[in-house]
Amino acid sequence: MLPTKKVLIALSASLLFLGCSSKEVNIIGDKRVDIIQHKSIKEGSFLKVIADLENDDFDEVEGFVYRIEWFDSNGVLKDTTAWKPIVIHKNQKVQIVEMSNLPEVTTYKIVVSIPEKL
Repeated sequence: MLPTKKVLIALSASLLFLGCSSKEVNIIGDKRVDIIQHKSIKEGSFLKVIADLENDDFDEVEGFVYRIEWFDSNGVLKDTTAWKPIVIHKNQKVQIVEMSNLPEVTTYKIVVSIPEKL
């Protein structure tokens, strides 16, 4: 029996948002920034990551760095972005958008490094 059109549409939609699991996020240091949601989409042959971040400490300004690690279908690290600084003020949300440079990239990991408070 062939799959129905609805099943194929549901499967396609779920594959589009494969980047929504927590294993694709690594927070180094104090967790004072929340990654509210993240997803990946294909733009042509390249994977694009979109992530929404929020300041978890509503009294402070949070400065940190992040990068994206890009993996192929075998789980092999193919590329990494440079560390990028970002500041989120109290009660603020920001969105980061990054695109891979290699067409063989199929998944990603967001790495966030937050310094310890003194």
